[in-house]
Amino acid sequence: MQQGLTRLSLTKKAVAETSDHYCGGSAPLPEIKMADVIAMRKPLDPRYFANAELQRQAPKAFALMPEAAEFHKNHDNTAERAALAEALRKYPQLKQFESLTWEQKEPLLRQVFATECEVLKMTPPELVIENGAIPGPAFFEFDPDNPTPGKVFLNPEVLGKMDNGYAPLLLLIHETRHSAQFQSAFSGSEGPVAEGFRAAYRAQKELKGFSFVDFTTLLNEYEAFQFANGVVELLTDGKVNTVGMGTLAGQFSDRGNLKTDLKILFEELPHEAILDVFNELERPHYEERQKG
Repeated sequence: MQQGLTRLSLTKKAVAETSDHYCGGSAPLPEIKMADVIAMRKPLDPRYFANAELQRQAPKAFALMPEAAEFHKNHDNTAERAALAEALRKYPQLKQFESLTWEQKEPLLRQVFATECEVLKMTPPELVIENGAIPGPAFFEFDPDNPTPGKVFLNPEVLGKMDNGYAPLLLLIHETRHSAQFQSAFSGSEGPVAEGFRAAYRAQKELKGFSFVDFTTLLNEYEAFQFANGVVELLTDGKVNTVGMGTLAGQFSDRGNLKTDLKILFEELPHEAILDVFNELERPHYEERQKG
């Protein structure tokens, strides 16, 4: 067991009942005992859940590591999400995006891309929308050793096979957000947010063996999922399905709160316990994805 978990003894709240508190609610919760902590360490699917051994190889890169405490304390993208959502309201067809044909979606996506670059005051990366340009649905190409705005790729053929009709919009905003992160982090910016993004981009290039949660809790991925999901939640009044878009740390409840708020976890729990607690909170999401 990680050193530091013992500090939870009789002082913190039961992980098995944390969802209301740490996911935007306010219900009082019982105290946690060490037996609860031990119980929550039952075997987890290593292909899905966070692996401490991997994350410790680059601890400044991950949103669940103790080293991320200053990132969470200093980072808040709420105003940027609201500003982009407000700017995108000039495209009312976005509310019905999932029902549009690809021929209608593509020009709209290009308008969204231009608007995001303008709102975030960033140099536009190259945008490539092309069947087969990449193996998957979307990608941000970057090089930490030769920093540029990078390239944002969308693959219409793969996107068209996804069940979520909002996936092209969510992923375009997500990948474009990566360029904004990258430009800021590799332009000489200092402080815990820039440092966290730099570490995450380097870890993404250098580490192997990511699980789903490992990859999606890299600081750059965690923040981009939260950003894009939050913008489209605002645009659709919470009707968008984001189950497949990152972890619960980047998804929002119907009350507009994060389903799992890492900022609150870091404020209220020993930082060494965050990864284990997060894995426990992520269990329902894992089960929901398995059903899909």
